[in-house]
Amino acid sequence: MVKERTVPCTTEKRGIVLPVCLICEQTPPDGIAGGILVSGRFLCAACEDEIVHIRVGDSRYSHLKDKVKRIWARGE
Repeated sequence: MVKERTVPCTTEKRGIVLPVCLICEQTPPDGIAGGILVSGRFLCAACEDEIVHIRVGDSRYSHLKDKVKRIWARGE
């Protein structure tokens, strides 16, 4: 259920799978340690912080709300 990216094979990073944030669709530099899993979906620490601190009137509120709804959506 977690969207992932596979690092190309190199001698030091062979087979490492990195999570992709549900909100920003980026991989944090710290990999899985750079965020949290919510119902099998990954949120990076930066997006988690933005969600926690956003105000209802903020221009990004609606966008974030729609993305967060995807945590509970089936088949995406």
